[in-house]
Amino acid sequence: MQILSYIFSPAGILSYAGLAAMLIASLVKGKNMKTILLLVFTGSMLVATSYLITPDGINGAISCYIGAAQTIINYFFDRKKKPLPKWLIATYAIAFVVLNLIPSFITGFNWLCLLAIAASLTFILCIGQKVGSKYRFWTLVNMCLWCLYDVLSGSFSVLFTHGIQLVFAVIGMLIYDRNNKK
Repeated sequence: MQILSYIFSPAGILSYAGLAAMLIASLVKGKNMKTILLLVFTGSMLVATSYLITPDGINGAISCYIGAAQTIINYFFDRKKKPLPKWLIATYAIAFVVLNLIPSFITGFNWLCLLAIAASLTFILCIGQKVGSKYRFWTLVNMCLWCLYDVLSGSFSVLFTHGIQLVFAVIGMLIYDRNNKK
């Protein structure tokens, strides 16, 4: 019964809206990343806000807000067909690590921040891809890490969202990527 209360909570509603955007991103066909990046930006903002409502979701919120900012920056590079500078990718990684460690200094060390950092670093790989197939592969890795974080942090509404994203990443891989290899 407690899981149902999470699913129908305000955090759940926000995460489902984020889920819708992320599902569409997982199923976008073709090599154009612009549409995928805009959908990921929208989904990240909504999921980040849903993490703020859960008790131990601060690192998830931090990571998703940074990820949303990263996604919109990548969108502008992709739109102009320019590669991401290595210094920018390094800045993303540093921001994820530093901003996820700050709550640990304030409230005491929390092992969840390390998991959020690992998931965030795979997100850099995820949205830095040039084609949908590589995006879906890194999404799969990313969602596995976020699902583990969600279970350990008690963010069940977001777990539901990430679990479905994981399934749709696999479906997208089976539909588009498996056929492209033949």
